[in-house]
Amino acid sequence: MITIDAPGEKMNTLKAEFGSQVRGLIRQLRDDKSVRGVVFISAKADNFIAGADINMIARCRSAQEAEALARQGQQIMAEIHGLPIPVIAAIHGACLGGGLELALACHGRICSDDEKTRLGLPEVQLGLLPGPAGRSVYRG
Repeated sequence: MITIDAPGEKMNTLKAEFGSQVRGLIRQLRDDKSVRGVVFISAKADNFIAGADINMIARCRSAQEAEALARQGQQIMAEIHGLPIPVIAAIHGACLGGGLELALACHGRICSDDEKTRLGLPEVQLGLLPGPAGRSVYRG
C-alpha cells in the first residue's frame, strides 16, 4: 500500500517532491519481485488528491519550464501504468485534475460511495487540456 500524504496540509496536492518520491517507489516496486500488487490510498480523511499544487505551476517562468513539469508528470503516470503488477487507486473524497490522472494511470480504481467523493478534471473550465492520463488510455 502506498499512502499519499502532504504533511501539514488539509488536502493532498501534487507537489514537486511527489515526482521524485513516486519515482523511487516505482523503482522499488519494479525491483522487488515479492510485491504482487499495490494500492494507492490517501492519509487525508476527505480527499484523495485535489490536483496539482497551483503555486508550483505559478513558479514556472517560461513555457519550457512548464513543459518540462508537464512532461515529468506524464512520464510518472506512464511509469505507474507500466508496472508489471496490478496497481489500484482507492479513492475517497476529492480526486481532481492530476489526482484523477494518477488514478486513471492505475490499472483499476475503486471509489467510496460517499457524497464527498468527486472525480473531475476542473482544468477544462480554465480552457486547459487535461494531461494525457486524463484524455487517453495508456497502452503498455
